[in-house]
Amino acid sequence: MLFTCGGNPNTAIDFRKLECLRLFCRQIQQDQVASLKYFANDEGYQHVRGNNKISVSSSATCVVSLVATDSWKADKAPTKALLQYLISKKTSAGLPDNNPFTIAWILEAVTALEGLYEPLDPSDNVRVAEMEELLQKEVEEGHGGVRIEKYPPSAYLTQLVVRSLHRRGKLKDELRKLVNKWAWAELTRQLALIQAKSKTADAFAVAYLLMLVTAVTPSSKTDPEQTSIQRAALKTFFECQRDDGTWPLSRPLFHYKNYGNAYCYEYEMLAQLLQQRELQDLLLDYLPKLSSAAESVSSSVYRVEDGVQAWTSGHHPQLEDPESWATASVYHFVHSLDRLLAEAVRREVFRYLESPFPIPSVHGSTEADFAKEFLDSTVNVQGKHHSLREFLWKEFVSPLADERGGIEKGRTFNKRTPRSAIFFGPPGTSKTELSKLIAKFLGWPHLAIDPSLLLRNGMDGIQAEANTIFRMLEETERAVVLFDEFDELVRERGSSRAEPFSRLLTTAMLPKLTNIHKRATLVFIIATNNVGEFDLAIRRQGRFDRVVQIMPPTFEAKMTKKDWGPTKLDLEGKLQAVGVSLKDDIKQQIGDLTYGECDDFAAALANATDQQEAVTILGNHWNHCTLQTSVSQEDEKTTWRDRCKTETQFNR
Repeated sequence: MLFTCGGNPNTAIDFRKLECLRLFCRQIQQDQVASLKYFANDEGYQHVRGNNKISVSSSATCVVSLVATDSWKADKAPTKALLQYLISKKTSAGLPDNNPFTIAWILEAVTALEGLYEPLDPSDNVRVAEMEELLQKEVEEGHGGVRIEKYPPSAYLTQLVVRSLHRRGKLKDELRKLVNKWAWAELTRQLALIQAKSKTADAFAVAYLLMLVTAVTPSSKTDPEQTSIQRAALKTFFECQRDDGTWPLSRPLFHYKNYGNAYCYEYEMLAQLLQQRELQDLLLDYLPKLSSAAESVSSSVYRVEDGVQAWTSGHHPQLEDPESWATASVYHFVHSLDRLLAEAVRREVFRYLESPFPIPSVHGSTEADFAKEFLDSTVNVQGKHHSLREFLWKEFVSPLADERGGIEKGRTFNKRTPRSAIFFGPPGTSKTELSKLIAKFLGWPHLAIDPSLLLRNGMDGIQAEANTIFRMLEETERAVVLFDEFDELVRERGSSRAEPFSRLLTTAMLPKLTNIHKRATLVFIIATNNVGEFDLAIRRQGRFDRVVQIMPPTFEAKMTKKDWGPTKLDLEGKLQAVGVSLKDDIKQQIGDLTYGECDDFAAALANATDQQEAVTILGNHWNHCTLQTSVSQEDEKTTWRDRCKTETQFNR
């Protein structure tokens, strides 16, 4: 397992390096279950293999690591048995009873496994509540800092306790204020110690304090001075990194009676640091440094029986064997690094395609939130008419929304979850806008790709550019990609209208679309006016899960909008005011207009003074609307209305 991506650790990371790093992470992660199983003993995990004793904190660390990577596969009954064993314990490794280190890790396991075990017994729940109160008391009595015995309050212990309480919804406002005051003061002190090159300086303390102040200070209440301190803290922390990717040993946290002093471990700390969403933008600038830390993972691995990988913290030289908690921490770090790399890839794709990366939006949660501003139309699927909005919600958007959280955690869409679509129909029916509304609901960025991007390097470079773009998309997660105006590139290969280069690209694009579909980490949509001319291999299932005809908004939908045209016209009210009776022929003509055509009609209607003038204006707009016009100059006899009727067969 040699890490060979290469490159200067102090320079920016390009897509090739990001791709290589992600592959490295995936290669390591595939051995996680086997590695931690090596330390398993009955219901829990040993500290080191062979002592035949379940370690409380090590078991909790292994549990948290496996759950984070979606690798916890135990049934609910044995999971409950493990938790009951942990909950029954008051100490670990010779520490005092009810110490904050042991208690916090037990609660971490309880929280991580929520929903994965059978209901706990009443006595177990009572003990869990007692542990929550114990940690709250530790924070209160330490005036925001947490300690063990005679050791001073430590950033590590405080961050562990605070995150345990926060994840359980038990970090009260008064406790948050205490932690806020202590952590900010301690962070500035630690930064000063490092600047002074003091023997008591501790880079790990800086990292954990940075996590603390970020967690207990809402971004809306972080002033510019505090933001500068946060940036300085992250910069200082990475400046302390050694050439081999590790950091100098931390100050002792507390004393294990049976092992000696406890210290911070790089990969346990980095796993937590990389999970700080508020620091994500800053952390992206330090990917070269994190790459160096990943390289250290590769060079410090143990190979135990059957080639299983394992690691040791190196804190206790008398222990020659690898440790379960250190191994679990490495896997948790690698997973967290992959999540940050996935975000870097996502932003790099937007940069490469010269598209601004949007500020993340708040995603929708219910059907009522989806496409609220979209005027509905109807779609005919196998002879049955549906509301387009309701059909897309049920058959496309809702299944995606149910799994979007898993994609963020590194999972993929379920094989049966629809994640690709062709939106087809006459021009002007808001196919592009609909794809944007889907992205908005999911809270994912919308990326539009058109053929001009493939032609940036001329005709000779079109194939190479297509390869580059699709290779990047294969690594991309959490985006809605719209392929717009790609008709020429996916035209039926036997078509007389297909140019030679189009036939070539049709063949080349088929496996690329299949690969993106199989990776199952993003949504992609093709918008087209000419689905009937698409290559059959493009239309088939396995590349596109839904094929949906997008028609003009219905008459009823148009009547719900009260601000048409530049004068913000109430269309229904105006028609009634001039005496136009909304008979079936009037409803059909208005219903046939696309959104833009209806907007133009409303602008003209605003000046109408009587019924005849209004009807004439409508008739003129309807006679020239898209559905009434010819599909092409080559086929003047076929109107868009004719084509749309025959193309309902493609809906699925």
